[in-house]
Amino acid sequence: MFDRRWLVPSLSAVLLLGSGVYWTLAKESSPAEPPAAPAAVTAPPAAPAQQGAGAVSSEGRVRTWSAGTQFVYTLSAEQKVTFGQQGASTSPSLHLALDGELSMAVVGGQGDRLEAQFQLRSDRLTFEAEGQDALDAKSRPLMLAHLQAPFYVTFNRQGAALLGHFERNLDPVTQNFLRTLVASTQFVTPNVPKEAWPAQELDVTGLYAAQYRQVPGARKYEKTKERYLRMASPSGLQNLDASVRITVDASASFLLGEEGWPVSVSSREQVSVSSGEGLPTVRGEGQVQLTRTAVRSVPLLIGSLEARRQQLATASLATQVFAPEDPQAELRRLVGGAQLADLVGDLRKLPPGENERGQATSQLMNRMRALFTLEPGAAAQVPALLRGEKDRNTYSSLIGSLSAASTPEAVQALGQVVLDEQLPTAVRVDAAAGLGVVEKPTQEGLTALRQLAQSGEEDLRSTATLALGNAARNLETQKDPSADTLLRELKDAVATAPTPEARALQLRALANSAHPLALPTIQEALRDASAVVREAAVEALRLIPGPAADQMLSASMLEDPVPEVRRAAIFASSFRPLPPLMPALERTLRTDTVGAVRIEVVRLLGSNLLNLPSAGPLLSWAGQNDPNGDVRHTALAFLARQTPPPPRP
Repeated sequence: MFDRRWLVPSLSAVLLLGSGVYWTLAKESSPAEPPAAPAAVTAPPAAPAQQGAGAVSSEGRVRTWSAGTQFVYTLSAEQKVTFGQQGASTSPSLHLALDGELSMAVVGGQGDRLEAQFQLRSDRLTFEAEGQDALDAKSRPLMLAHLQAPFYVTFNRQGAALLGHFERNLDPVTQNFLRTLVASTQFVTPNVPKEAWPAQELDVTGLYAAQYRQVPGARKYEKTKERYLRMASPSGLQNLDASVRITVDASASFLLGEEGWPVSVSSREQVSVSSGEGLPTVRGEGQVQLTRTAVRSVPLLIGSLEARRQQLATASLATQVFAPEDPQAELRRLVGGAQLADLVGDLRKLPPGENERGQATSQLMNRMRALFTLEPGAAAQVPALLRGEKDRNTYSSLIGSLSAASTPEAVQALGQVVLDEQLPTAVRVDAAAGLGVVEKPTQEGLTALRQLAQSGEEDLRSTATLALGNAARNLETQKDPSADTLLRELKDAVATAPTPEARALQLRALANSAHPLALPTIQEALRDASAVVREAAVEALRLIPGPAADQMLSASMLEDPVPEVRRAAIFASSFRPLPPLMPALERTLRTDTVGAVRIEVVRLLGSNLLNLPSAGPLLSWAGQNDPNGDVRHTALAFLARQTPPPPRP
């Protein structure tokens, strides 16, 4: 549920989570930055060449994009968002209304992409939450300043709004409002003159299908929004989740001038999104009225977007922008006033079946993580709670929650657990693994792992050794200078390991660091006389970035005399981008004498069939020519269930 929060979109104007909006509006420094621009969105095709800039059809629909021309309108906009059940007296609601002036000026563009500057001037601003004024003496002028700052929109020649370019410090409330304003006033023309035509357009809710038709009167048209095809998210458009229901009732009336720009726009919209169990239904209502008052020549604005592009944040019109929520408020919401004993008691009451308790366990772990983050001292209770605990789901969940919290107190508690010889080995093994993946390792935690790595119990020793490799990677991520010390320890441990099995374990720990400086040690191990060591060395390459690791993998795949090592090279390849490894994989498939090796290549290619163009022909060759029946059957089975990717809207 937590990672589906983007499914509750801003439907008509703003997306506000909790009370974060008030913090955003009042905070004059470090406002939230918009997300990066997403992948390109399929837009309506461009108008034919003979209807380029300056051309006007008999209906006056083809827009003239004359750089330096500004259109000025009176503006009246009102938008309301309600969260919760319809008719519920306690449903949270937000209301924004604005009267003023809106200007749109053509400032440049190339080919099918045209750029316009928008600027709003407000005569009246109302912003209410729960029916109360949400702006105080400090936040009102700040929001007005944000609303009235110029911003830019990239259109295609048919009039579809594609990208927005906003000041980087623009708060999410204002940005979503301005995006909605642009979306509600866009008019998308057809390829050739028609009385009715379809279009696909973007707004802050997502990509939707619209239908246009000409109505009686010169240059008068109506647009109806029919349905949503994809939804906006922080990273761009996403396919509609099966649990999401969107109902929309929206229309707009346009009167166009001879140059194809609106003379007047009157739009109204009602949208409802139900995002499944546990998420509120969001209802949005909005209306916009534009009436043209002037057309001006503003040559000084030509090129203004290019001049300021480096200072602006660019994103698709359908990239959702979230107002930040107070992290502490989110943690308190998750904990819900519970104590650690309450949450552990709920864990112990869960049914024994894995399927029945999986989701409930995840929710309780998230709540315990929040509790350990909010109240770090609560972590000290865990070692005592684990004594005598026999239910694996309970002790593993407690340990996982400590690891996820990653506070110094949580790491200290994990260190106590791994060194407590009164606890069962299985509990200590889990704690050692948890210590290895804490986001912020501490010296106390590293000391505990180093001590456990000398244990006489194999499970404890191997888990702690591997955990030290993970800790080295996390230390490097944190830019902790002790990462270099730990990496040297891991490399020295490979060199001094007394047996091939011990050396293989140390290689796997070094591999967990994912550090390029591990390559020389791994390369030396690839020449070891023991196949056990070479197999571990090949597997150790899976996380090491760079072409040198690819070359080592390819050489082992093609030249090592032991099939298990060659199979390990194919396994390691599955963690890496495959194109650099394709020559070696193809040669292995065609020439390796061991069917168990060739079938691993087939499985790897088959699992990447849809995103690796060269995989299909190789599987087809193997399905017809491989001497082993199992290899042929597996290759043909992958080809038989190949399905093309869904068409883009």
